[in-house]
Amino acid sequence: MTVVRSYTVTGNNQDTTLNQIMIARPGASGTVTATCKVAATSTDSDKVRALQIAASKLVAQTSGAAITGAVDGAIGDAFGNGGTPVTFGPNGITFNFAAEPRSEMAQRTDDAFPALGYARGGIVTKAPPAPVAAREWSLWADVHGTGWDRNNNNSDGALNGEQLNVTAGIGRKLTPDFLIGLLGGYEQFKYTSAALAGTFRGDGGTIGSYAAWRFAPALRWDATLAWSSIAYDATAGSANGAFHGSRWLASTGLTGIYRWAALIFEPSAKVFALWERQAAWTDSLGTLQAARDFSAGRVAVGGKVIAPWQASPTMTIAPYLGLYADWRFSTDNALPAGQPIVGIGDGWSGRVTGGVTVTQLRGGTLALGGEYGGIGANYRVWTANARLYWAW
Repeated sequence: MTVVRSYTVTGNNQDTTLNQIMIARPGASGTVTATCKVAATSTDSDKVRALQIAASKLVAQTSGAAITGAVDGAIGDAFGNGGTPVTFGPNGITFNFAAEPRSEMAQRTDDAFPALGYARGGIVTKAPPAPVAAREWSLWADVHGTGWDRNNNNSDGALNGEQLNVTAGIGRKLTPDFLIGLLGGYEQFKYTSAALAGTFRGDGGTIGSYAAWRFAPALRWDATLAWSSIAYDATAGSANGAFHGSRWLASTGLTGIYRWAALIFEPSAKVFALWERQAAWTDSLGTLQAARDFSAGRVAVGGKVIAPWQASPTMTIAPYLGLYADWRFSTDNALPAGQPIVGIGDGWSGRVTGGVTVTQLRGGTLALGGEYGGIGANYRVWTANARLYWAW
């Protein structure tokens, strides 16, 4: 006689033991075969964990791009011997408060009367040019807004949302070709998933330092190291809770700048990587969410072309267009939560940048820029910049 029984085993994820007592009559024999399966469940605690895994990595990657882009713009300003009040890059617009534009009349005078001598025929035509004092210090700020969504609908648990990163810093050139600086930043974000009835939000601060070395007239190397402390708040259905993360960010790269006729070409190769640890926390349903470590990064290769022109003796307009190829990579020690939610995937994608900067001599600057990323991938990343600067 064969008797089939089914049993339900309860416990944590490591509990796969089934104890069964069998009592047999004298002279009888029997065999017990037990198969344990993990029952398919879909709880709100699973959903909030899935939201944490996907959204916090997206937050970190967005901040990494924004912070490294801000520093890159500030370094470009500093090596411009004072720079211009606003410069533009593939990751936003950077203000350089130490910049002081050179007057158009002074530039035209220098061009018309090169310093070949101080007098001709006893008549002084031009005084010797005064040396331009190199500015050692620079103060800058960057505001970067990012929006993100998938190329399909929300039924697959896709994330949608916005993020704001504000970064500022102060730099000093120890020599004409070597720069160091300190930076600080703030980030705020909110992402949602309709399929999970989830919202992921939070904010945090960043401190760090950067350095750059111009080892050739048209080529420079730079590096950045920063640390961030982030407060997260996650909600999915009836499960919610708050937890903390600490993040390290490191970046390095090479940037060139070349002139051809009236155009300026700026090729670059950049990489940033980040590592974040999130503390364990207990959600509102009493489920312990384990501590988590993940890493992410991006390699970006490409460049932009700038076409500055003098609209009037006191106004310069400089439109630009850029194209970049990105390779994203990541690791994560968190176990899959079994929920249909997706963020930025690893692999290749493309970015297009464009905008215009209008600079008023010794006055204000209006900068408008934007970026569209995720080309060739199944997600979209967009940025928009509208900045006003006034110098006095």
